[in-house]
Amino acid sequence: RGPGRGSSTGWIAAPPQAKNMIAATDAPPTAIVPAEQAMEDEAEDMQDDSFTVTGELRAHGVQQADIVRLERAGYTTVELIASATTKQLAEIKGISHDRVKFIREKSLVIDPASQTTFRSALEVRAIRAATPKITTGASALDRLIGGGIEAGTITEIYGDSGSGKTQLALALCVKAQLATDNGGAAGRVLFIDTDDTFRTERVQEIAEASGVDAEQCMHNIRSTRAANFEMQCVALKAAANELADAAEGEYRLVVVDCVMAHLRAEYSGRGDLSERQQTLNSYLSELKKLARAFKVAVVVTNQVMAIPDQFSLGGPQVKSCGGPVMAHNTNTKIFLKKAGRNQKKAVLQHSPFMPYGDCLFSITAAGIVDAVDG
Repeated sequence: RGPGRGSSTGWIAAPPQAKNMIAATDAPPTAIVPAEQAMEDEAEDMQDDSFTVTGELRAHGVQQADIVRLERAGYTTVELIASATTKQLAEIKGISHDRVKFIREKSLVIDPASQTTFRSALEVRAIRAATPKITTGASALDRLIGGGIEAGTITEIYGDSGSGKTQLALALCVKAQLATDNGGAAGRVLFIDTDDTFRTERVQEIAEASGVDAEQCMHNIRSTRAANFEMQCVALKAAANELADAAEGEYRLVVVDCVMAHLRAEYSGRGDLSERQQTLNSYLSELKKLARAFKVAVVVTNQVMAIPDQFSLGGPQVKSCGGPVMAHNTNTKIFLKKAGRNQKKAVLQHSPFMPYGDCLFSITAAGIVDAVDG
């Protein structure tokens, strides 16, 4: 990690050479996957430990060609391999069933934590106490959700248009890079943009208003534009490779804005509902694996849908899209809505350890702040 972590601004120091941002105009990540014939040649050349999984598995007798296949399929850490099912690994082209069993056995040897073990509540408490939490920028909102956005979990933020979902997501992109003693996680950020909402101008504004280096901030955020759900899935697979590459500092936040936009458009009929929910379940399951394996906070924004025949004085009632599948795959659920000219309301609807509650906040040039009058 760069030497700037302990500086007054809390930033990770800028590396000597910046990587290019992933752009919408880049070739799709699938283009980097070589043909089967070329894979064998590439395996002979890949003798470095550029990914966490490479050296460890090779030392335990796993063939280099299989390691390349695993990495291309998004299995870039031993923990990801150990947490995958035999069926999932067997779907990787070129790896036989016997070699899959061998690879899984070796991954459990390398990573005993992935085996079924029991810990005392005291041990679990110590682990949780060391888990980073990212401040939202508003102390009331932080208190509502138990101290901030927690690493290793998925937080769903949903609400109507203009409720502040993307604004909160962009603010977290800045806050995640702060030092831990400043409410951050001292890490980099991945942003999967499905709604064309990622705005560098806004990131720069939040960074400058917060008194931090905007250029360094934007360098530490890598974004990609997903124009359909297939590209959204490709981006998630590419994210596993990005997260495994800690050469310029570890990642601490992954944002998907918005998780349901393409699914709603591409699976619009009643007859598509079952397939849509199965597809969503698979996608969220992969997100959970990344959150746990890389100990990153995952934030997904979501749209709303009206609840038929349910109205109140404020108009029709709404709920988040995705139904029970979304609810069962996320750890924390936050509903945002407008509450006045300069205020928004956050409602904590689900948390593993915090009670139902709500608070007010405002959106300013500095991002998310405690509610201001006006």
